[in-house]
Amino acid sequence: MRLRSIASWIGAMLLVAVPAQTVMAQTAPKPVQEMSAAPGKSGGEGGGFATNVTLKAATLQEPFLQTIVGQPGPTPDGTTPEGRCLLLAYHDFSTTKDAPTQLTGASVRAGNDGTTEVCQVDGFIAPQVGFRMVLPTTTWNGKFMQSGCGGRCGTYLPDACEEQVKRGYACMSNDLGHKSTTYDNLWAIDNVPGEIDFGFRATHVAALTGKAIIEAYYNQKPKYSYFIGASTGGRQALVAVQKFPNDYDGVVGGEPAMSVPGVSREEGRIRMGGSLIVDGKALITPDDVKMLNRVTVAACDANDGLKDGIITDPRTCKFEAQTLLCRGDKTPDCLTQVQIDAVNTIYRGGKGQQKGSELAWLGAYIAKDGSAGRYSTRRSANPYNYPYTFVFDDATNPEIRPFEAAGGKFILYTGWADEVINPNGPVRYYEGVERLVGSRKETQDFFRFFAIPGQSHIPGNVGAESIDYVKAIENWVEHGQAPDVLIGRKLKWITQMMGPMVLAKDNVPANYLYSRPQYPYPIQARYKGKGDPTLAESFGPWDPIKKTWLK
Repeated sequence: MRLRSIASWIGAMLLVAVPAQTVMAQTAPKPVQEMSAAPGKSGGEGGGFATNVTLKAATLQEPFLQTIVGQPGPTPDGTTPEGRCLLLAYHDFSTTKDAPTQLTGASVRAGNDGTTEVCQVDGFIAPQVGFRMVLPTTTWNGKFMQSGCGGRCGTYLPDACEEQVKRGYACMSNDLGHKSTTYDNLWAIDNVPGEIDFGFRATHVAALTGKAIIEAYYNQKPKYSYFIGASTGGRQALVAVQKFPNDYDGVVGGEPAMSVPGVSREEGRIRMGGSLIVDGKALITPDDVKMLNRVTVAACDANDGLKDGIITDPRTCKFEAQTLLCRGDKTPDCLTQVQIDAVNTIYRGGKGQQKGSELAWLGAYIAKDGSAGRYSTRRSANPYNYPYTFVFDDATNPEIRPFEAAGGKFILYTGWADEVINPNGPVRYYEGVERLVGSRKETQDFFRFFAIPGQSHIPGNVGAESIDYVKAIENWVEHGQAPDVLIGRKLKWITQMMGPMVLAKDNVPANYLYSRPQYPYPIQARYKGKGDPTLAESFGPWDPIKKTWLK
């Protein structure tokens, strides 16, 4: 009886389905030209293998979609900014070489600054790289910018693009091939294609799609293409210059999430302050951390010729936490041996986080109430480990001469007081490139590295970390002006953390605390001995190897 009932139900469904198909065939409008795409044929013809249907064509081809999407209006003529934006929905991007793309939305809106009008495009690159692109409707500068993401990505960083759009860029951000929260690892479980997208593919295909959308919207190719990102975005920058030398004319990468070249994997693994946490509580109090930083900086601050609260090169700091050992009961001015051992685990004899980074441990490793900080909590709460070895090690290849041959320019930077990324990684990476290329001069013809004293991963430490890297890379690529010096500023406040970007509303003289010149590694800024120490012009370039001033 049960089999007979199922058979009857199937028969009934077939009888209903046949007339429905007949009605659809009789009422379907004549297909539009943009509806078909190669390979395969649209509308299910030929099995529908690898087919693509544009947004508007989909509603024309399948009338039942009109109940969901809505009846499409007439095809825009493309003579207005809004019309050009809507016309992108009729464009077939499925044949974009190496980056078959489907748009899921295209609309005109006001920019975040309230004045710039933009065309916002959403979509995905097969099979799963989601992206958002923002294109100025009337103020385009003729250039393309890809914005990197942070953490595990899993979402767009559209606000980063808003600052680029103010400068006239058509800008894209993408989720690196998955949907997740910043510190989520679950998406990577048994997801090798997703790991590959996160590792390198998404950064590449987004460049291809971004340029294709620009050409379709503005009816011309971008004059220049740039990438800018920090943390995971910094790793993306390294991947771009190492694996895809023709994608970008200029690349800026900051504080990159990478392994430490030349150091064993176990030795170079970032502990993220785990040695400070036992049973969810910190072994060392926030006040102890502040005391440690105060004493360490006092011991090493003057190594650069000026006591300004900044350790220019922590590798020269010989102060040892062991000198703070309590001789009796614990007091505010000493540490127990257990606390000192935990602190030294983070330093790892100079191979880990650097001296002078201690203030950045607060919040990161240790919360205000003495419990585990944000990194320790999030990682201990997640039982799944992301395959860091594959991703981090994949960004350490010093062979970037093909990028040089393609005419590319590369700016890499890190902060000496970074609490998350081991500064030794980018330092040793640059030194490795220099050895491979053959000389500092040849290397710095296309690649310059900046190690910023006092800069932590999350803005807020003592370093002059606010630098206009976009202007620097533009001047180098477009005008041949190499970044012999960058002016960094310490801001009194930062509205929003934007990686390498400095928000225009924050970058105003009233917000400057002090300024410092930043020179290409290994050259350091040194106080000239006179002048206002809060102004960059009171400092000059010092060669720490030859121990002499540069002209």
